[in-house]
Amino acid sequence: MTFKEELKQALRHQRMLMKHRPDRLRFRLLIYGMWTLGFGAGFAVLAGLQQGNLGSPFWWRNQVPGNLLVSLCVMVSFFLGYRSLERLAPQRWLDTITAWRDWRSGLFFSMFSIVWALLGVIVGMWFVDRIWSGNSLQDLIGSLDFWGQFLTVSALISIVLSWRYRVRWKQEMLQSRVTEAQLKLLQGQIEPHFLFNTLANVQGLIDFDPVRAKLMLERFTDYLRASLGQLRGEATTLAQEFAMLEAYLGLMQLRMGERLKVELSLPADLGSVELPPLLAQPLVENAIHHGVEPQIAGGTVAVSARRVDGRLWIEVADDGQGLAGPRRRGGHGVALGNIRERLTARFGPSASLELLPREGGGTLARIQLPLSTPTP
Repeated sequence: MTFKEELKQALRHQRMLMKHRPDRLRFRLLIYGMWTLGFGAGFAVLAGLQQGNLGSPFWWRNQVPGNLLVSLCVMVSFFLGYRSLERLAPQRWLDTITAWRDWRSGLFFSMFSIVWALLGVIVGMWFVDRIWSGNSLQDLIGSLDFWGQFLTVSALISIVLSWRYRVRWKQEMLQSRVTEAQLKLLQGQIEPHFLFNTLANVQGLIDFDPVRAKLMLERFTDYLRASLGQLRGEATTLAQEFAMLEAYLGLMQLRMGERLKVELSLPADLGSVELPPLLAQPLVENAIHHGVEPQIAGGTVAVSARRVDGRLWIEVADDGQGLAGPRRRGGHGVALGNIRERLTARFGPSASLELLPREGGGTLARIQLPLSTPTP
């Protein structure tokens, strides 16, 4: 990843609430430094315009370094406030805040930022007066100039945050519509392909193994019954998703025989949890196509769902050739990218897809979602 790409990624992550920051420290310090210089220069210009001494020696000697110091204190205050929130607040709180796509998001971040900006401005102005003026903190807080400057800073922060989150909501809404349209197109391409391949397999079995052909046709009917309804909707439940996976894996077992073993684990209290359709099946297809099927002895595909720290984990594990094995031709990367885009469009940064080496060999694909749907 280039310097520019890594910097863009770090800037995107600054808009998110994350317990563990993946960006390197030097990029985070660079961003804080740019913000400090930008806000400090803006504050200095505003102060110079208010007092009519913009560009004078006094302005360069006192107000420019003083406002840079205040800006630095505000940035430090922001960092301490937001990192404390991210590290100390439960993950479900962060997921709830991140999921807001209305006025609540702008109101929360504006008020939270203003509180910590007030602390930073008070500390910064105290340092400024101690270094340049020698006034007491009590006189500073009682000064109308101080509160006028703070109200200016607060208004600036509120305007910037409101504009930023408004743009972000529009972008996410547009991206969500584009992703869902792409998903519908992808479904329209996959379903006939899968349909024709399965019917061709049934046709090939009719002459020499009619019993197996009949069983495959029954399994295929079960799969259609489980899948077609939810594929046309915006959401499904875990119980429906697992029913479709069970029917699909049943078809694959008829085709692969004893080479494919299947394990499904869904706790009863998670069956009613809602999620976007077709999240797990592409991962199961990849596990078979890239992991188990290339092996002569085959292997096991295990699908499970569980609750971890107030979040939903859906895991697809196989004991196949693993991530280091040769990749077969197919839509492996396309499927993973499609799932990640759908998760981002629906849940934002609070949902993720990881592809990990499985302990003991093979691959583990893990989807993490906010567990916001009440369960019985």
